[in-house]
Amino acid sequence: MLVIRKLHIKPTKNINRPAAEAAGRWLPFVKMFSRAHALGQQITAASNEEPEPTALLPLETAAAGRGPKVIICSPHPDDELLTGALPLRLLQEQGATIINLAVTLGSKSARRQERLHELEQACGLIGFNSRLAAQPAGFERINPEARKAPDWPAKAKELAVIFAEIKPDFILFPHAADHHPTHEGTHLLVMDALAAWHTGSSRIILVETEFWQPMPRPNLLVGLNNNDLALMLAALSRHKGEIARNPYHLSQPARMMDNVRRGRELIGQGDHSPDFLFGELYRISLWENGGRKMIDKAMVCGPEESLDFKL
Repeated sequence: MLVIRKLHIKPTKNINRPAAEAAGRWLPFVKMFSRAHALGQQITAASNEEPEPTALLPLETAAAGRGPKVIICSPHPDDELLTGALPLRLLQEQGATIINLAVTLGSKSARRQERLHELEQACGLIGFNSRLAAQPAGFERINPEARKAPDWPAKAKELAVIFAEIKPDFILFPHAADHHPTHEGTHLLVMDALAAWHTGSSRIILVETEFWQPMPRPNLLVGLNNNDLALMLAALSRHKGEIARNPYHLSQPARMMDNVRRGRELIGQGDHSPDFLFGELYRISLWENGGRKMIDKAMVCGPEESLDFKL
């Protein structure tokens, strides 16, 4: 049996004076992160005490509905925001119509109606449309093992019908090895739905996302400014049940800072390194003529640069 004993160690007791002085210079920097986390907890608590709005208006955009159509295939409610930097910017800059498809409402049946309500609140605040991928509560058992089940082709066909109805220009979905079974299952379901539906010559931009496990070869880094990240956090905090269980919204800024760190190396911009703090990594490919075409081009789009997909 493994026995773990708690040790009570004073952090600086046995550190030499030069090391202690060096650490002391950095201590205010570290404490700012602790204070930021505490502030986030206070904002969350205050938001929970506010009365729920009776109506939420879509984000205002001069060309709303006249831009590209974007589908987000979200494994769970909240994934539409955790990886939603690109859709938000497409909405703001190109007047895109963003349709979040909730592939599932989670594994806990008792929470599904509540999660659906939270999802509607979150999407309403940020300006995304939202609908279920399957009625009445999303799909059941979306994971790699379930792909072997007899009902899987029918699920793929049901999703393909939605794709055919919307005719999207972009489809966002998790990458194949995003570690969580429902995320990996959603990847497989989207690919099977594309194969079942799209054989035409029109082109769809596929955008793979990451959350539980980084993808090995991202080719797009999308930056966010402070205001946009704050808006995403405000919307994310509408998923009250999930953040009460695990306050992941408070670490989202740090995660997006780490994305920029990784993007500097993985996307390979040389001397032209990103000069912004917050970003999301994606992998873009194309679906055309009934098949997938990988893209070698690497792209970085900072918060002050216009999105321009010349693929």
